[in-house]
Amino acid sequence: MIDEFANRQAMHLTVVNLLDDPEQTPVWLNQTPTMFTTKSLLFRQKVSGLTVTIAEQEVALAGRTEQKEREETELETVAHEVGQSLAAFFIDEGREADAAEIDLSLNGWRRLRDTALLAKATLLETRLTAELLSSPGTLLPYGLENADLTHLSGELSDYRAVIASPSGGIATRKALTAALRPSFREVSVILKSMDRLALRFRSTPAGKAFADNWKTARVVRDLGSNNPDEPAPPTP
Repeated sequence: MIDEFANRQAMHLTVVNLLDDPEQTPVWLNQTPTMFTTKSLLFRQKVSGLTVTIAEQEVALAGRTEQKEREETELETVAHEVGQSLAAFFIDEGREADAAEIDLSLNGWRRLRDTALLAKATLLETRLTAELLSSPGTLLPYGLENADLTHLSGELSDYRAVIASPSGGIATRKALTAALRPSFREVSVILKSMDRLALRFRSTPAGKAFADNWKTARVVRDLGSNNPDEPAPPTP
């Protein structure tokens, strides 16, 4: 969820907590102006709906990202192991240039991302395929055989299948974000109306305390700081 929405939803939940405070509830619940009570019910419904949509948004991306990270790790591991053995073979054959193309440390493989990892692992697959076809027996002392190619190719295939998944997740998240905007606007309209109505409770000490707490709860704060993002409406 983008920070703008996270901050606003945090404010919404703060308002809900205020409304649920047993010391505050008698001040406003079914009290004049009763429209405040009516709008509080609608506000709760809207916030509940937002909570569900926000959760769906987070899950949509998290599942895809976790799968990609898992496949990425598996490809990096097998590519490093196969690459080191093949590089050792190339060096012994005096083919340092060929070795340099695929001689990466495990951290080197891990630093590659998405298309770069795919390209480097595909190059390794191509080099191993060529050597196994031309002189398979010479690679056996280096622990390389067709099973290693099959393993590498399988991990490459798995990674190709999921490399676009985060993009799909991002597209899903954007769609959900687009759906969130009008919902947040609806809640904002309700709250602004409640802001006006809350002023009418200031005729008693308890009501004044509630109105002051309401004003504080309505501040949208940056979750990473103490600076308000949106100040509460001024009291006339």
